Amino acid sequence: MEIVLLILKIIGIILLSVIGIVFLLAALIMFYPVSYSLQAAYEDSLCAKVKVHWLFHLFSVTLDYKEAGKKCILRIFGIPIMDFLNPRPKKEKKKKTQKRKKKKSGREKDKKSRNQKKKESVSDISEESRPRSQALENENSSKKNINTEAYDSSEHKVGAENGNFPENEKEKSKSKRKAFWEKLTGFPKKLKMLIENMIQKVANLYHKGIDLKEKVEKWLEVLKRERTRQAIGKAKQKIMKLLRHVLPRKWNAYVEYGFEDPGTTGQMYGYYWMFLGIWNEHFICVPDFEHKIFKGSIKAKGRMQVIRFLYTAFQFMFDKDLVYLRKINTEVNS
Repeated sequence: MEIVLLILKIIGIILLSVIGIVFLLAALIMFYPVSYSLQAAYEDSLCAKVKVHWLFHLFSVTLDYKEAGKKCILRIFGIPIMDFLNPRPKKEKKKKTQKRKKKKSGREKDKKSRNQKKKESVSDISEESRPRSQALENENSSKKNINTEAYDSSEHKVGAENGNFPENEKEKSKSKRKAFWEKLTGFPKKLKMLIENMIQKVANLYHKGIDLKEKVEKWLEVLKRERTRQAIGKAKQKIMKLLRHVLPRKWNAYVEYGFEDPGTTGQMYGYYWMFLGIWNEHFICVPDFEHKIFKGSIKAKGRMQVIRFLYTAFQFMFDKDLVYLRKINTEVNS
């Protein structure tokens, strides 16, 4: 009995430890933020580097972009595991197998060369042993073949002059006539099919236009309701909160520019102070009134938590106002 209790105790401890490890990993994944950093610069060419890391750089992915090449490397404990953009080539076969193949190919080549030499020697002997009468017979047969070919060609020419064509040419002419006649008889059917297809396409476009008009009218009726406005406002708030969480918290940008006309350079500098001057601590713009140049660099850092994404998804799934938006969509499309 004591042994059974001891075994059950050990099993319970193991199960509790496994459950604790699972909960710890889930908590780390949900609550520990994923950090990212961005560095980009442009002078004569664009260079960019994006790095995403998690859990004290335990897992990291770096994307390096240059004109020379691109890299996207996954690292675990700082050790490069794989490059997504430049996969490794397949492993070469072992040297032993290559040596064996070379030896086999060499032996096969030696055998082939020996067999060829034997065949050549046998053919030389057979050619020497041939009688001269056989050569004369071959010459006579070749002359007869030439005479018959000349006779056939002369007959073909005479038949063409007299209008007596061979049977193959007559059949070809008949088949051409049949094909031409089939095209002529089939043209009205093809024209009818084309007109019917055009009418059907026009009818489909008309029905689509009617359906679109009905949908627009339904959406206008739905958007006039107060509840829909409140639901849309709540959805905007949730999305804006998520974007603020994802966007970089620290960022700096530097731009140095210049045009051929100093007036346009001054106008652009004025627009900068009108629209982007509120970010003058983060965004620095330096005009050059003498040279035509463009240089720039940007640095950004941020982080995000998985729990925020899960929380917003949960709200969109179960919040009454946000569920109402989904019901409206189904109501309009039905």
